[in-house]
Amino acid sequence: MKRILVLFFIIVIQMNSFSQVKFRYGITAGLNISTAILPDLKLNTNINGILQGDNVVQGKPQLADYVALYKAGIFIKLDGGVAALKLNLNYDKTNIHKDLNASIFTINALDINLGYLDFEMTAHLNIFKHFYISAGYIPSILIEHQGNLNINDFDQRVLGGFGFRFSNGTTLDFDAVIGLSEVIDGSYIHNVMIPITLNIPLN
Repeated sequence: MKRILVLFFIIVIQMNSFSQVKFRYGITAGLNISTAILPDLKLNTNINGILQGDNVVQGKPQLADYVALYKAGIFIKLDGGVAALKLNLNYDKTNIHKDLNASIFTINALDINLGYLDFEMTAHLNIFKHFYISAGYIPSILIEHQGNLNINDFDQRVLGGFGFRFSNGTTLDFDAVIGLSEVIDGSYIHNVMIPITLNIPLN
């Protein structure tokens, strides 16, 4: 993580050496639609298996339910015209929720609420006058969760998407984010997010 941060800021410094590069900073806010990659969760009706701890069977991955929450933070950006580098410091709320349907009732298998501090490093490449594509890396630190589950304190994510730039410098990002680290060790659960973020410059 340290090497990636150092490399990011080296690129920022190099870009800043060109006179045409504009430095911007501002605030961010948006919708964070969260889900997760899960193992195949099946209700085990075998009492002997349950007594032996085999209550969840790993199988074909599936997605958790989609839950709409929020994200907010600040950003700094070096805009070089053709391309840009941006560092967002965001707080985002996520939820991992999954219900299992039995024959006559529904069981809530997962309901994990998480809050992360994200160090979102992205590069933008302009493809049209007001449109750009994005790619990035997001190291995230867990700062809030509910329940007694042993949630990993650190998550790594990759980002890809596109955005729209308004004439006043405000941008609207549409991204897909996939976690590289397990939310809980040995769980095969990985965060997946679809953030829609408004970036409002203050200069």
